[in-house]
Amino acid sequence: MIKGLLTASWLFLLLSISNLTPPLTHAEAIENSSRNAASVINVNTASAEEIAAVPGLGEKKSLAIIKFREKNGPFARIEDLKKVNGIGDILFDKVRPYITVKSDTTAKQPQK
Repeated sequence: MIKGLLTASWLFLLLSISNLTPPLTHAEAIENSSRNAASVINVNTASAEEIAAVPGLGEKKSLAIIKFREKNGPFARIEDLKKVNGIGDILFDKVRPYITVKSDTTAKQPQK
């Protein structure tokens, strides 16, 4: 009876271990964290792809920002982004932590 109980315990242990996923390698962990943490971008110098990566903005909005920037010059204030067609107060408030118009983007990281 004890031998049967031990066998059943080992079997249960082996089955539970086999369902575990292997831990992430260091490189995988860094890659995943960099995908999730968007950095602050300068909308005056960023490419359309970089702008599209900002949470809340996509390809169409990024192209509208680039088009506005090319027509009117660089954004003087971050609030000027609301002058772009399709960017209102709600969207602006959502993307504000991720954008800047200043050249130094390393000092500020988005708050979560």
